[in-house]
Amino acid sequence: MRADKPTRGPAPQHSREQIAEAAIEIADAEGIEAASMRTIAKRLGTGTMTLYRYLPAKEDLYTVMIDQATGFEPQEPTGDVRADLTALARRRRQTFLRHPWLAPLLGTRPVMGPNLLRGMERDLALLAGGGLGMDETLDVLNLLHSWVSGTVQAELTERATAHRSGVDRHAWRLRMGPYLKSMIATGEFPHLSEMMRASEIGEADERFENGLAILLDGVQARFLTKTGNGGSRPAG
Repeated sequence: MRADKPTRGPAPQHSREQIAEAAIEIADAEGIEAASMRTIAKRLGTGTMTLYRYLPAKEDLYTVMIDQATGFEPQEPTGDVRADLTALARRRRQTFLRHPWLAPLLGTRPVMGPNLLRGMERDLALLAGGGLGMDETLDVLNLLHSWVSGTVQAELTERATAHRSGVDRHAWRLRMGPYLKSMIATGEFPHLSEMMRASEIGEADERFENGLAILLDGVQARFLTKTGNGGSRPAG
């Protein structure tokens, strides 16, 4: 709510949105720690101390970064709550994947910027016609948001580990294969043995969709079926 133009001193050459955009580009490429006032100032071609006139503290910088990176995409309720929640979860995942620093940072601080408030209003509206009380609505949205955030952070950690070590999931499984087989052969792990014979670990997209379907099955069974607004479970 601070004015863009200070009451004293020269007129600002940059907007807070421009500073946030520069910071986001740096954080996306190099990590959140690289998005310092010094590196942002260098990218914008201005002095480091000049930026403190726009955003006096790092908390201010992170606040505008989070809100701008989150953005806002309208989503009108379709009457099929399950389909609406699926679209919400997929969009949230893609936002977090575009900005790998966003989910961890968002989880550490409450931010009430305009984009986040618009997003909260949109998400509440998706469930407004589902016959749920406000507490139930918040339980569903908090569960969905937390699950997407946790899933994406695990996915990004796996990517970073593979990039750093040069060993992806498939290569790791091949490397660990002889050890796991020797342990299974002891007979101490019948359930793990069955898991190794019967299961295949899919790619990230497949794991996300499978987990989302299971989560929404539970939401639909507990909350939405009784209202008649839950939609149908997709085939496959």
